[in-house]
Amino acid sequence: MTLKKIDHEFTYEELSYDAKPNYQPCIKLTFFFNKLPHVSHEMFHRHWETVHADLTVASKDFGACNLQRYVQFHQPPEVKERVKALGMDLLDFDGCSEIWVKTWEDWERFASSPRYAEVLGPDCKHFMDMPIKVMAGYDNIIYGPALPGGKDGIMELKQ
Repeated sequence: MTLKKIDHEFTYEELSYDAKPNYQPCIKLTFFFNKLPHVSHEMFHRHWETVHADLTVASKDFGACNLQRYVQFHQPPEVKERVKALGMDLLDFDGCSEIWVKTWEDWERFASSPRYAEVLGPDCKHFMDMPIKVMAGYDNIIYGPALPGGKDGIMELKQ
C-alpha cells in the first residue's frame, strides 16, 4: 500500500513530501534492558554509569573500531511512575544505551572483539536482565545541529 499524500501547506520546505530526509552519517544502535530482579535500582544505575561505562570506553577496541558516541539513558522508578500517572503507555525498561558507529563493520568489529567477549559481556551478568532488545537505524535530524559530516536540521523557527 502506498502512502497517500494529504493536502498540506508546509511551513518548512525541507520537510515537504519532495524533500530528502536528513539522515545523519552514523548508524545508531539502541539497546533496551532491565535490571536483574535481585539488584536494587540504585545499584543497577550506579554500576552501569560507572563500572560498565568505564569498561566500555577504556576498551582499546572502543577507539580502534571507530565508535562515535556512547550514551546512556536512565529511567528510574520515580520517573516511570510520573509517566504512568500522566496516563501514558510506558516503555517499561530501566535503561537504554546508544552506540553510534560509522559503518556496520565498525560495530561488528567491536561486538566480536576479544575485550567485548572477555569483559563487557560478563559484566552485564552483574546487573542486566537478559535478553536485551535492540533497535538500529539512522537519525533523521529535523531540528538542531548535525553530527560531524552531516547536515543541520532546521535552525530557525518561523513565527
